[in-house]
Amino acid sequence: MLIACADKATSQAELKLVNTIKLKIAEPSGITAYKKHLYIVSDQNGGIYKTTLTGEVVKKIKTNYKDLEGITIIPSSKKIAIVNEAKRSLIYLNLKGKFLNKHKIKGEQETTNSGLEGICFDSSIKRLFAVNEKAPKQLLALNLKGEIKNTYPLNFSKDVSGICFDENSNCLWIISDESSAIYQISKKGKLLKKHKINVEKGEGIVIYKNHMYVVSDSQNTLYVFEMVN
Repeated sequence: MLIACADKATSQAELKLVNTIKLKIAEPSGITAYKKHLYIVSDQNGGIYKTTLTGEVVKKIKTNYKDLEGITIIPSSKKIAIVNEAKRSLIYLNLKGKFLNKHKIKGEQETTNSGLEGICFDSSIKRLFAVNEKAPKQLLALNLKGEIKNTYPLNFSKDVSGICFDENSNCLWIISDESSAIYQISKKGKLLKKHKINVEKGEGIVIYKNHMYVVSDSQNTLYVFEMVN
């Protein structure tokens, strides 16, 4: 049974840093989890790296895209979804990296470096959520074709650099590298809870089995937090 993410804090979890792991991945800019593995995308070379939960690379999936800032997996169709910031593209690949299709995500951004910064999938409503980094800072609710169904302003952080869906609380979490903080929010973008973190340029976030995984772009590092109730 799903619990609705109300406009008040639904989770009292605190974040306890339990591991810091140096990655052999250049400029990790997005992260997701699927079947006991992490999938991390590189902003530098456009590669997707399948790793263990402790960051050991077990497979590299090459793509023909650069400036990738977010990744998620659609479990029912076994598709990888990635987003290109500058071109505002939603790109689907299979799990081996074969191109399937691509969609344009409409919207505003002042520069090529202030656009899409993350994407996640809510299987309960079959909807994608993406974030716009700044100018404007926004939460975007999308269908699977990348069509915007709703937009919500995000005015509580300096920027937005990543997003993930938390099936336990049925809420979203976003990360801001400029604010050095992680925020739990409703699906309408309302702030529920804020956590300050000591992570430089946190660019990607995902929750898996009561742990939160954060990647730092500048430090090439994976931070593992235990979500303690």
